[in-house]
Amino acid sequence: MRIALRAVLVATVVVAGLARLDAHVTVQPREVAAMSSQEFLVRVPTEKDQPTTSVRMVFPEGFEVLRVRPTSGWKNEFERDAAGRITGITWSGGRVGRAEYEVFSFMARAKAPGTVKLDAYQTYGENDVVGWVNPAEPRPAPQVTVVAAPNVTNITNGAGGTTASADPFASSGSSAATRTPASEPPPAGNRTTFLVSVASFMISLAALFTSWRASSRSRS
Repeated sequence: MRIALRAVLVATVVVAGLARLDAHVTVQPREVAAMSSQEFLVRVPTEKDQPTTSVRMVFPEGFEVLRVRPTSGWKNEFERDAAGRITGITWSGGRVGRAEYEVFSFMARAKAPGTVKLDAYQTYGENDVVGWVNPAEPRPAPQVTVVAAPNVTNITNGAGGTTASADPFASSGSSAATRTPASEPPPAGNRTTFLVSVASFMISLAALFTSWRASSRSRS
């Protein structure tokens, strides 16, 4: 009887622990290559009876946010430093119920290998704020492991340097360099084809004129 009771208690503790883990704010993927543009998914479940009404993410130095994807029913607000770098995003205006979760997404890149801690602040109801900011339990912050990327595609920037894996939606401007200006003469192959066509046309006209003269003489 005691063994059975112990088994029930252990199972209860395990299930409770899993429930707490499931209620954590998490970020996916958990491992990325340095200087690679990546879409990150922020999963936000609600673990209280009050609905989640806003989520704020804070980004450290060396973590560059490029774009944010709109989430239906929510608005996003950026925080920026003096240099214009996005240091935080707050999603608000929606509601996530007790048995629900929401997914927010943004595109970013980490500049150097290491562990990046992304602090998250989840608001329930009007002003019940829970911070997911600890390196470990309780309430651990989402963390991303950044590994070195040996094969990085470099894109030349305007200053003559290189920027690795820049915003994939931004124009590289390289198409202008491959265009042939209108003032340049056509390629040599095209000129040769044109001259051959003109010569063939002139020969045809000469043959037609000769045939016409011969026909006129025979009639006279």
